[in-house]
Amino acid sequence: MRRAVILLPLLLLGGCSCQRHGDDSTPPPAPPAADAPTAAPDHAPAAATALAAAPLAALSAVAAGADDESTVVRDYFNALMRGDRATADAFWSGGQPASHADDAALRRLADHPEQADVRSLRMDSDLPIARDDAHPSRLREVPVRIRVVTGERTLRFQGWYRLQPRADGSGWEIHGASLQPVLD
Repeated sequence: MRRAVILLPLLLLGGCSCQRHGDDSTPPPAPPAADAPTAAPDHAPAAATALAAAPLAALSAVAAGADDESTVVRDYFNALMRGDRATADAFWSGGQPASHADDAALRRLADHPEQADVRSLRMDSDLPIARDDAHPSRLREVPVRIRVVTGERTLRFQGWYRLQPRADGSGWEIHGASLQPVLD
């Protein structure tokens, strides 16, 4: 009885030797050739096979060919800095920013570039970040860094612009912004 109790755990740990093993001299079966087409199982419907073969279209919340989020922010920035307020405001949802835009310091600077003696401007953006759980994302955030060189000093701003699809899905529009001055 004692032998059976000792042998039982050994059989469970070591595996059962009652399985048939192939002869070591027999070569393993050759893998299927890479060029050979794989056949669908007989029980798979033809529609499922056709669906698996079709390429998947990229998911996007806006129309194909629309500018990406970073390009929309860059175009807004360029219109604003050219002093084209109507074009810049058209990038916002509803055709204008809120009464007190969160990028107000940048907008004031654009309104009076001669007073600030602006010599150069630069905006860098990072990859957009999804800010919702929808697939595809319908709220995207574009992190930005802006550097403005004036005759007296260099101003730096850091923050983000949030974008959402236009109502007709033709592209992205700015939903909100947050720009803060960066102290050196």
